[in-house]
Amino acid sequence: MPEKDANRKKKTANIVLLAILAVVAIPMIPFASLALYSFLQPTPPRPAITYGEFPFRLVYELNGEEIVIEDTIICEFDGYDFSWGGEGRWRKWKSHYASGNERIVLLAINNGVVFVLSGSPEYYMGDSKYGSGTQLLPTAYVYDADNWPKYLMVGEDELLNAYGIKLISWEPSPPIVNSFK
Repeated sequence: MPEKDANRKKKTANIVLLAILAVVAIPMIPFASLALYSFLQPTPPRPAITYGEFPFRLVYELNGEEIVIEDTIICEFDGYDFSWGGEGRWRKWKSHYASGNERIVLLAINNGVVFVLSGSPEYYMGDSKYGSGTQLLPTAYVYDADNWPKYLMVGEDELLNAYGIKLISWEPSPPIVNSFK
């Protein structure tokens, strides 16, 4: 009799375990399929040029004072990545400022800062398939006190009306012409 009880408990435990696995595993099948699809996609061609330095000059006015920011964005190829969501593989780029600044601050405010990001590394390195296209003006973001972006500022009028920042000139380096082999 104790053997029958032990076997019955073992069967019940196995059924419960299989039920739990089914409840967890079955919903994961589509996500796992997408991840596998992305992982198996071919790696994009490697860029011929993997490093670049792009000086820029930004002149703006704040409270009647003209401020000039000159720095250089350094861009580097950073290998490849893939999406768990099925978008496939892509080239990764990283960038930083030569000055060592994490970002270019135009105005510090109580609960955050307004700063300028002068272009994506994909844009500067000629990776037009992934880049952001023509950039006529710098892109200004507002961050909150916890260093999270609150929203994207789209144009000069918004910077002037919301924060009193008047863009006078923006002189970015042009992107390179790159090839991918």
